[in-house]
Amino acid sequence: MFRAVNDYIAKLHIGTDPEIYARMNDFLSKSKKVESFNINENYNRYIVDIKIKKYTVGLADELYRRFEMAVSYPYSHISVRYNEDNRVRYRFVTCQENKTGVYMDVIISQK
Repeated sequence: MFRAVNDYIAKLHIGTDPEIYARMNDFLSKSKKVESFNINENYNRYIVDIKIKKYTVGLADELYRRFEMAVSYPYSHISVRYNEDNRVRYRFVTCQENKTGVYMDVIISQK
């Protein structure tokens, strides 16, 4: 899967998008499961650090799937998950038909 994500990224023009940023912020602000979050831009990608009230891998996955649906472009998206002790990290990429895409690391852990 990691190779597939890297191949996908190699074919895109990665950058940031204020509309995607606004969708992330809106979704995370409204989610009752999110205790706090931080969205940073770093070299044309987003790093999204999410702290949830009660952490399990299952709850993190449920939140991530709703997050993915809220922020992805309708054309295409791909992600891969890493389980890291007491947190989960997702590499997430979404793109439009013109191959302009957004890449982000989404980290979900307990407050």
